[in-house]
Amino acid sequence: MVKRKNIAFVLRTIGLEYDDRVRKEATALSKIAKVTIYVNFADNRKESGITNYGIPYKSFTLKTREKLPSSKYLFIKAIDFFLQVRPYLNNSDIVWSHEEYAFMFPLLLNKNKSVWDLHEIPFRFEKGLMKKVFQFIEYNSLFLIHANKFRIEYLKKQGVISNLDKHFHIHNYPDGKFLNSDKVSAKFMEFKKWVGSDKYVYLQGLTVKERFPTNSIKSILDITDYKIVVIGPFDKTSKDKLSEEFSIELDTRVFFVGLEDQVVIPSYLKNAEFTVVLYDSKKPNNLYCEPNRLYQAISLNVPVIVGNNPPMKEVVMENNFGIVIEDDGNDLLKLNEAVSKMLDNKYFFDKNLKSKSKYFRWDDKHVLKII
Repeated sequence: MVKRKNIAFVLRTIGLEYDDRVRKEATALSKIAKVTIYVNFADNRKESGITNYGIPYKSFTLKTREKLPSSKYLFIKAIDFFLQVRPYLNNSDIVWSHEEYAFMFPLLLNKNKSVWDLHEIPFRFEKGLMKKVFQFIEYNSLFLIHANKFRIEYLKKQGVISNLDKHFHIHNYPDGKFLNSDKVSAKFMEFKKWVGSDKYVYLQGLTVKERFPTNSIKSILDITDYKIVVIGPFDKTSKDKLSEEFSIELDTRVFFVGLEDQVVIPSYLKNAEFTVVLYDSKKPNNLYCEPNRLYQAISLNVPVIVGNNPPMKEVVMENNFGIVIEDDGNDLLKLNEAVSKMLDNKYFFDKNLKSKSKYFRWDDKHVLKII
């Protein structure tokens, strides 16, 4: 009998129930290996348990995070995390490190023991000494994983990647557990009562101004009579501005949910008229974004309005899944035009989604082939 491999996931996250990429990868790998998650949560709490998808985890409290300013001294915090987790990795055959925060693991562990999974572009490694560090990690690792081909090409053009054969991309498509979920929450039941039989637009991830939360809301309030549901935290400054401009209308037409478990999201999304996904294109990480909420909408046959960011533009334009704006979403007038076009052409987009959306679903084989 062949011994099952031990795979350790190492990461930092706001919560394991919210990180859909980690859930899908861990679930896929658990079919052929024993997977354990070692995590530092955003609130720095210490605990052990089992995720709601059946993977054991252990979280760590970092003293450096308690003493040092937020978003600074990454190197020191990364060392602290490494030193705390390292003793638990002696029996691990593969250490699957997620994001920049966990870079010490593929850097310092034995050669060909690590996979580095970069959900975002590792901008700290683009210049000088850190570029050399990246290339040593590349040499030392089994593979490096990216969200899409555009990000790999960008890093190649920047001279960061030196061995292209070690780099793969895995699209963050939704899986069957997400798409077939009929889970609801108390918050969803509250929303359902609030929205009644009215039509609504689904918005998610408007946490920062770079995702144009103000324009996203205003375009729908201005052009349609639909209601809006917003999942996840909402940029406070943008919300204050909207409250001043729309006053009572904001309360009667917009329902702010806050954080929700990933498996509850289909309950909100599947009956939406459409959704809007925008990213400021000034920074490469946003320019080459490929958010999971885009694919979640597509796979549930919900038309989309997106900015002209290359990965989103390619998917939406080639398949006629919705509207691609001329810019990234910064121009409200152009966004308003897109909303109007959506209303006029929704039947056409619905038809295309029903015939093609099945091709944008998660397949475990893309993860399993890596090991």
